[in-house]
Amino acid sequence: MSVVSFYYFVFLAIVYLCYWFCVPRLRWIVLLLASAYFMLYGAQGNIALCGIFAAETLLTWLAALALQKLEQERVKTWVTGSVIVFLVAVLVLYKDLAFFVNNANVISRLTGAGFSFRMPQWAAPFGISYYTLILIGYLLDVRWGIIAQPQRNPWKLLVFAGYFPHLTSGPFTRYGEVEPTLFGTAAWSLRQTQLGLQRLLWGLFKKLVVAERLAVMVSTIYDYKPQPLEDDPYVGLVVVLGAFLYVGQVYMDFSGCMDLVIGTSQMFGIPLAENFCRPFTSTSVSEIWRRWHMTLGFWLKDDLLYPALKSELFARIRKFCKKHWGKQAAKSVPTYLGLFLTWFCVGFWHGGTWKYIFGAGLYFFGVIVGGMLLEPLFQRLIKLLNVNTKAWSWTFFQRVRSFCLFAVGVSIGRRKSLMDGLRAWKTVFTEWNPWVLFDDTIFQLGLDRKDFDLCMAGIGIVALVSILQDRYGSVRELVEKQNLAFRWIVYFGLFLSVLIFGCYGPGYDAADFIYGGF
Repeated sequence: MSVVSFYYFVFLAIVYLCYWFCVPRLRWIVLLLASAYFMLYGAQGNIALCGIFAAETLLTWLAALALQKLEQERVKTWVTGSVIVFLVAVLVLYKDLAFFVNNANVISRLTGAGFSFRMPQWAAPFGISYYTLILIGYLLDVRWGIIAQPQRNPWKLLVFAGYFPHLTSGPFTRYGEVEPTLFGTAAWSLRQTQLGLQRLLWGLFKKLVVAERLAVMVSTIYDYKPQPLEDDPYVGLVVVLGAFLYVGQVYMDFSGCMDLVIGTSQMFGIPLAENFCRPFTSTSVSEIWRRWHMTLGFWLKDDLLYPALKSELFARIRKFCKKHWGKQAAKSVPTYLGLFLTWFCVGFWHGGTWKYIFGAGLYFFGVIVGGMLLEPLFQRLIKLLNVNTKAWSWTFFQRVRSFCLFAVGVSIGRRKSLMDGLRAWKTVFTEWNPWVLFDDTIFQLGLDRKDFDLCMAGIGIVALVSILQDRYGSVRELVEKQNLAFRWIVYFGLFLSVLIFGCYGPGYDAADFIYGGF
């Protein structure tokens, strides 16, 4: 069920009324039933796929209770590791098995081994990429004592892991952050409902007014198939333009989805973690990632990178490096290995193909670690050229540079394959076509002048809101402090812009949220 569909808003209205009219101590049951229906709808009525989610959650529930009773650390570690391996194995089986099948077949062809595997035809459980990491995070929090008292009611753990707003595209929820409100008995709040509706409206604006129009231009560039003996017109600087448009589409699409998800949850008085914090004001690629899909970054740092660096294996690596190469190597080499592991997992989670492993993972590992290694050289150049690093122009340069580097990696994930992405970026340096920046090429990407102007105006409004957020904090609270007439002009204007300029209606199928497929 798409969170921009008419059916979703009918569903949300029914759940909202049932939730707040229900006896407070039983409201979590309303969320349980709503989440069960939402998951069953997302699984297209396949009860077996929902059963996989229930089985994984119940296994995690049992393991968490066992950890509380067990005393030997080695046994606790074995229980935790076994359950995590099982959860990851199920995720890989349903989402990323193609990676192993395809690579095994490639190796077979290259070596002449003569074997060939076929990819099983099965559907992945709805939301498995998200609830798997949520369950692993919960189990690790119990193992490390962050959660002092694990949930004893298995039905409540099902509510936590399958809470319907975050099943769509996240955010990755921590049990300790939502437990007081998810199972609490808070009173209904008109203000929370209003703020939630405002957030829903803002998400619809990003998705239907901006992202859907950007999607048309992106599809025109990336999905074009040249006919035999025909040159591909989308090369050179058009590849750069397409990368910028795609990053804009992903941001509007994903952040718009988060607005819808967080706004939905806010209407129930359940705050969810923010997933974006103005990423394009960042001055480095690593900072962009700290501000982009933040809950995934926190999960990877807390549940993968830090545990890996503290593990016995990495302790041995540090000892080896110190013995043979010195203290600096003992510090830096394990860190780089940990970052490599983390970024490989980032790419692999986005999709079990090399275009994601490289474009969303190893490429950024190379950029970030390369920047760390070359930092002394950069500092010398800055000093040699007498660059004023306090000036606004330097900050602007850093932001543009970081955005361009970010766009290169992200855009590769939109290509058909890794090689297709690398060939496309090769043309940026081999095909000289600067005229595309000045002729009507931009208006030949599927949008007429009216839709293009609407799209650019929408991007401008989002950018303006980001600037206001950077200066004043919450824009919703800023508007809330204004006079009644001004507030309603803003709200009604936003509503009309979605109603009049949004891409929806009979015969129109809004594109699925990009991160819903990861």
